[in-house]
Amino acid sequence: MANDQINSKERLKHILSEDAIFTGFSHESRQLILRYASFRRFLSDQLILDHDQIIKDVYILLNGTLQVGWLQTDGQLKINNYIASHSVFNLVAFLQQKPLNYDYFAIGSVEISVIPGQLFLQQLRQQPEAMWHVIQLLSQRMYTLFEQSRYVHTANLIQRIAYHLNRLAIQYGDCQHNTCLIGIRITQQEFAELFGVSRQTLYKNLQFFLEQNILEWSYSQIRILDMAQLRKICDLD
Repeated sequence: MANDQINSKERLKHILSEDAIFTGFSHESRQLILRYASFRRFLSDQLILDHDQIIKDVYILLNGTLQVGWLQTDGQLKINNYIASHSVFNLVAFLQQKPLNYDYFAIGSVEISVIPGQLFLQQLRQQPEAMWHVIQLLSQRMYTLFEQSRYVHTANLIQRIAYHLNRLAIQYGDCQHNTCLIGIRITQQEFAELFGVSRQTLYKNLQFFLEQNILEWSYSQIRILDMAQLRKICDLD
């Protein structure tokens, strides 16, 4: 347990020094955050944060992958996204002091660091550079959301499939030359839910990618065989 705690602190220390959210914080502030941070571990499929909760602390993903969506009354999770980037994942809801929009579940073993919310806000308010970095980051995320919304409303289904496959490759891919192995296992049902189509509709349209030798999809494992062609399909022009 002691070694695990050391490893957790080292991971958090690296994130505090490299992540865009914290780059504007002074060294002293990062040391203070590191001192008061706590650490939690979650098992596969365990609920980490529940939608409709108002979370008063800052949650950082240190290790593992999160599955994000809505847990329905029948017990099924409707997938909206996956998170594997080691950063704060509840920043908007925390700053707004509003309930979370989604349920967050662990995929495999997951490690989280929790920073006291009042400490984070205190350091943020005292450092204009830190505040500016956070504003820039939130602006970038908003711009990306607008771009995604535009794409969804203008692209055809083949392009949307290519777009989401490319996003998975960027976020979770182990890419070598022109091929890419997606680092998380996703069923076709889960993938279809990412952009609101039925599994049957997805399966029908996936045949194009399979026949063109752009994609292999076997036992929830996705391998992109031709990244250049996939990205060409994403292009709206």
